[in-house]
Amino acid sequence: MKRGLLFAVIACSAVLATAGTERLRFMTFNIWGDYFGNPVEERQDGIHAAVERLKPDLLSLQEVTPNWWKSSGFMAKLEGEYGIIRGDEDAALVRAGADLSRRQPNWVNHEPLLYRKDRLRLLDSGVEFFHMTLQPEKSVTWGVFEDLRNGKRLISFATHLWWQYNGDESHALRELNVRQILCTVARQKAKWGDLPVIGGGDLNCNAEGQPALRFFERAGYSDAGKRADVTSSVPSEHASPTRGADGRYHGEKGVVGKKGHAMLDRVFYTKGIRAFRHNVVCDQGTLDVSDHSPVVVDFAVCENGLTIDSGY
Repeated sequence: MKRGLLFAVIACSAVLATAGTERLRFMTFNIWGDYFGNPVEERQDGIHAAVERLKPDLLSLQEVTPNWWKSSGFMAKLEGEYGIIRGDEDAALVRAGADLSRRQPNWVNHEPLLYRKDRLRLLDSGVEFFHMTLQPEKSVTWGVFEDLRNGKRLISFATHLWWQYNGDESHALRELNVRQILCTVARQKAKWGDLPVIGGGDLNCNAEGQPALRFFERAGYSDAGKRADVTSSVPSEHASPTRGADGRYHGEKGVVGKKGHAMLDRVFYTKGIRAFRHNVVCDQGTLDVSDHSPVVVDFAVCENGLTIDSGY
């Protein structure tokens, strides 16, 4: 077959495979939990405004501390549009080795997964905490969904991996986190079938080639930041906003190579998903409310499980 004709056939196949697909939007957002004397009340309106403007269908949040769960200006406002998956926290805590008689205030799901109720129907869901002794704030929250427009099903997850950067030990802990995520997803596939998967969060991997990222890739997952049709290279972590002379927090856009700026927030997906656009959101209002920028990925569940992806 001649080269020009071959390219035409490939292009036509891509169009046919994605014809009639309904796009969805996945967003991951580390909202800068109030561990650092950075009050929820000062930032909740800005965080809520970002979600309202970007309108994700699936939303992975990180650092949702007890005060964020109590916030009237964020989580409570989202309940009208979004279903909020926390999972059975008590059962998950016990599975992770917790003694509930000694329960601590921070033993809550810090990584909820939210979904638009007018677009997706929840079929199944849950949460798994990674390790109670090392860091109880880290977990994976998952859901199995059906698209109300076309009946297509998918699995999604929200997560936040181990945070320290002390060499091989931290790399190994993050890899163990990923192993638990993949095992959790595998259990849902065994129950619901070989559904496509998209998920992500703050993976705390500040360089390419780290073991946790390689483990996702070896398991057949693609990084939307590298494989989407359109990608952004702006670092998602941009250091903590600081107070200006006006008394308000002000953040700066992530800069490649600058200390404290890194691509920590990632979205991974499997076959059956096409990622059209990966975007690190850097408007000033969003930069001012968190040390991480939201990462948005527009995608579709492909026909017949095909993945049409310009990165391959």
